[in-house]
Amino acid sequence: MRILSVAFGLLLLVACSSTPTWDGMSESEIAAWKEIGVNVEQVQTYVRAGMSQPQVKEFIDQKFTDPAKITSWGQTFTAIDARGWIDSGFDLTAAKDWAANKFSFEEAAAWASADFDLDGAKKNRDKGLTPVK
Repeated sequence: MRILSVAFGLLLLVACSSTPTWDGMSESEIAAWKEIGVNVEQVQTYVRAGMSQPQVKEFIDQKFTDPAKITSWGQTFTAIDARGWIDSGFDLTAAKDWAANKFSFEEAAAWASADFDLDGAKKNRDKGLTPVK
């Protein structure tokens, strides 16, 4: 019986210590996060990803709701650019590839809508050409 009691106590201690808290944040920081509708678990996700409250707010303003999507896109793009890539039909991997080759989402969308893949778009752009449908 004593072993069961000790095991329960350890389980309770571990469970309590892993619960996200607002510890380490000022009242104004907490209020700012809550103002944009973010709960403590989400804040922990954003903070671990190195994102600030204003950065997360920009994503929320661009109609992002999924913390995983916000953190993944936020590692590479601003909220406005991320929204542009998504609205242009690109997933994160493709957006990173096109952006790494100095294409904006507008340019990439124009090339893609003219049936060019990234390699074809690069070759033709390097020749001074623009996409034609």
